[in-house]
Amino acid sequence: MKDIIPVHKLYERSSAGMEVIYFDNVQERASILSAHRDDHYIFLYQEKGESNFMLDFKSLLVNDRAILYVLPGQVHHSINSKNVSGWFLAIDTLLVNEEYRTVFEQYIISNGPISLDDAKAEKFKQCLKLLHERFLLIEEPLSRAIAHSLAQSYIGMVAEAYLSQTQFGQKQNTRPVQINSQFRSLLLANFKKIKGPSEYAEKLNISLTYLNEVVKGLTGFPVSYWIHNEIVLEAKRLLYYTDLTVKEISFELGFSDHTYFSRLFTKFAGTSAGAFRAIYRK
Repeated sequence: MKDIIPVHKLYERSSAGMEVIYFDNVQERASILSAHRDDHYIFLYQEKGESNFMLDFKSLLVNDRAILYVLPGQVHHSINSKNVSGWFLAIDTLLVNEEYRTVFEQYIISNGPISLDDAKAEKFKQCLKLLHERFLLIEEPLSRAIAHSLAQSYIGMVAEAYLSQTQFGQKQNTRPVQINSQFRSLLLANFKKIKGPSEYAEKLNISLTYLNEVVKGLTGFPVSYWIHNEIVLEAKRLLYYTDLTVKEISFELGFSDHTYFSRLFTKFAGTSAGAFRAIYRK
């Protein structure tokens, strides 16, 4: 067994912020040694076949046509696949609409597979075919922007499908889930001003030890990871969508020392802020 669970980083495989793969008639048997986390979202559309894998200690059996997503940080590994065909989409959190993220991260507690009827299956298939075709031309003029737009459409369809399976806003009513949700809400509202994990614990009137225990138990990562994740995610947005300098972005995010911010970004994102902007704006 490994000493730590590895984290697969999307930037090591793709400079486009996404990866789209069509797989056909896959036969596979894997072991727990392949278990890992990802620093990005994964969306699967199984067109046919049968697959079985483990997601955060839950064994999931996917039969025939179905969709499934995996959140950043969730531990998962394949157990076996039989005659499986479909599409795999890996995508940077930056490129996932915040409204869709809310559905995936806060309102869906158990992200198991959803079976598709004929009509829905055809819509998903057509969208994915267009996305896959455009991704194969990612270096052509405008193809990157078009691929990103098509990915948003597909992800929106997935979010809609999951939302229809649950009552909006009805979350599992346990104390840890409530605390994690409250922490996420506080974080989204305050990450530019509050950088210390202990300050979030204080606002929630609980100890930092307990907050870390809850957050890591539910997400796989400690409080500090999620603080840095939101900071770097917002930095990526500003790098991608604005012409602010790295120094200006660091001040916008509440850092008085822009060199510290630059080191944090590089460590967390796996590339410098300048290199990230150059790659994504190709």
